[in-house]
Amino acid sequence: MNLAIRLFLISVLAYGCDSGSAGDSSGTGGTRTPTADTIAQLSVDLSSPVAEVDERYLSVAVDTAQVVGGLFWSAEPVAQLIGQERQPVYDFTRPRLRALASELAPAFLRIGGSDADRVFYDMSDDPVAEEELPEAFEFVLTAEQVDGIFEFSEVMGFDVMFTLSAGPGARDQAGDWTPDMARTLLQYVSDNEYQVTLWELGNEWDRFSIILGVPATPEMAVREFAAVRALLNEFYDDFNLGGTSGAYWPSIGELVPMYGPFMELGGGDSLDVVTWHYYPTQSERGGVLRTDPWEQGILLDPEDLDIGFRWAEEVIGYRDAHAPELPVWLGESGHAQFGGQPGASDSWEGTFWWLDQLGGLARRNIQVSVRQTLSGSNYGILDDATLDPRPDYWASVLWRRLMGQRVLDVQRTSVSELVRLYAHCSYERPGAVTLLAINLDAENSVRIELEGVSNDGKELYVLTSDALDSTDLMLNGTLLRDDAGVLPPLEPEPVGSGSADVPARAIAFIVYPNASAPACQ
Repeated sequence: MNLAIRLFLISVLAYGCDSGSAGDSSGTGGTRTPTADTIAQLSVDLSSPVAEVDERYLSVAVDTAQVVGGLFWSAEPVAQLIGQERQPVYDFTRPRLRALASELAPAFLRIGGSDADRVFYDMSDDPVAEEELPEAFEFVLTAEQVDGIFEFSEVMGFDVMFTLSAGPGARDQAGDWTPDMARTLLQYVSDNEYQVTLWELGNEWDRFSIILGVPATPEMAVREFAAVRALLNEFYDDFNLGGTSGAYWPSIGELVPMYGPFMELGGGDSLDVVTWHYYPTQSERGGVLRTDPWEQGILLDPEDLDIGFRWAEEVIGYRDAHAPELPVWLGESGHAQFGGQPGASDSWEGTFWWLDQLGGLARRNIQVSVRQTLSGSNYGILDDATLDPRPDYWASVLWRRLMGQRVLDVQRTSVSELVRLYAHCSYERPGAVTLLAINLDAENSVRIELEGVSNDGKELYVLTSDALDSTDLMLNGTLLRDDAGVLPPLEPEPVGSGSADVPARAIAFIVYPNASAPACQ
């Protein structure tokens, strides 16, 4: 197993008072601190962007297990190799779900996950019952369920990413992937003029042998991605194929080395997009499979936060060496493998990681970042049973409204390592700049001093909560609640030319409408 990690350096200077422990379990209240304990001095290069992400950069997933009513992660954190709780077939028609999801558009909706490799495609009017499925299949994807995916996506303004099965049921006796079942689905999608923006083959090739009993190799992947490309050519003049959607596990990276050999063997010739998956920790459900178990505070530690960026740079390195023209997408991600961690993935603590990852990956020109899931288990940004928004939902909406596609370079002058900083051109506000400031410090508030940018008319959006494990989130001291899917105004606090202070353990979006940034015109 290849455990090599390419390290990169982050230049930071400590400043001010002694910082709190990253593992401290305290939260912050909803009242902003009137006087900052430390000062963060920084500048932003306004001349040109250092990266530009897709307009659908922040995207979401609905797991195949949810779509077909398969097995998903149980509510109880007991050891599970795969999900063990039978789901109702996902109801895409729920009015509140639609209202809340529409706030994230434009975005991708990914249909994938482990059960993508266990489903049988039956597009007939009388689909086969589960007890009559061919060997090696567990669930049925029906025409009605496919219709539901695409009707929802069209109404929401989402584009579909779809993972085709590469599991044992889609293989012949020699173990080779065959196109017959996929052709059934493709014919139905084509006949109904449904649009799939990105196709994938198989979910997480580096763990096929463990999860599916399929001894996958890079050589096999090269052959089979070429085969699925030939199949797609039968139906489309223009399409996109992504892969290998390999999973980088916490601490160890790929379970079986795949990206490097796959790209070296010319696998990139069959791809239009390089896709990969990453979770920084693993929930209690992982049992003995946990290589980096979640513990309180791990998502607030700068060193732990940086690990995912190192894996991203590894994937980017393989791309640069062998297929430099291809974009890189993070096709699946959440706080913790195995359904997310209760009390973290669904709470305020997880929001620090979520926004930091969005900022850090955009800075590295990862074009798309797909959150597992829209709703479902602990890592959904909505509670699937109640559809109540979790803290990450509100953070996602603010990112969508405030952070544009062009990424700017933040140059740190005097900044604590516990303050994470990212800057984008503001969304649909020419010349304006939005700064995202994430204060991980449990003790000290911070004053943001941005040099070389007009402070006139500055707008402040400060997110706080009363405790790390709280599901409540406040914006500028006001508790956030929707009304049957209708969001509150989410208005900023105007601070003009005054200081922009970020409390301890808080997150702020700071908009500079009069920055007049050439990069943002």
